[in-house]
Amino acid sequence: MTNQTRNNRGFSLIEVMVTLLLLTVGMLGLVVMQGRGIQYTTDSAQRNNALMLASEAMEMMRAAGAKDADAHYLFNELPPSEDCENEIDASAVDKQLGCWAKRVRLLLPDAEALKGEFQVCRSNAPKTCANNGSAFMVQVAWRAAGDDCMDDSPEAGNDPSICRLHLQGEL
Repeated sequence: MTNQTRNNRGFSLIEVMVTLLLLTVGMLGLVVMQGRGIQYTTDSAQRNNALMLASEAMEMMRAAGAKDADAHYLFNELPPSEDCENEIDASAVDKQLGCWAKRVRLLLPDAEALKGEFQVCRSNAPKTCANNGSAFMVQVAWRAAGDDCMDDSPEAGNDPSICRLHLQGEL
């Protein structure tokens, strides 16, 4: 054989191994991106549910005319579920909160275990329950899909896997 035919025989084993290594690294990158995409989608769905539930609680307080100074609901345990099939009077806040808690259990993961993380209270400052002022604050919480919340605003000293949404508004 001549030198010219020897150079055209095909790929060497080293070339094949390098190609397989590059393909493997690329495929692993795709798998990681797919997992992260699922985590972001789950987080987005949970945030949407939390915002819907917080808005619902705020509207419940508005409908009930909760202007008394002692209107403070800190849920060490979510209220028991109510029969929500029949219409409930707007002034029956406890029954409405029971229906609300039923939806919380349905829409937010691990809500029952998050004791003390759900609040509806009067507030004069963001993210606080001072039981004074003309505004109401609603706090809703859920357990993150990954290791921590994706909002880049962890509260000092708190579990980073618990996400909290605060909604504050005037009644």
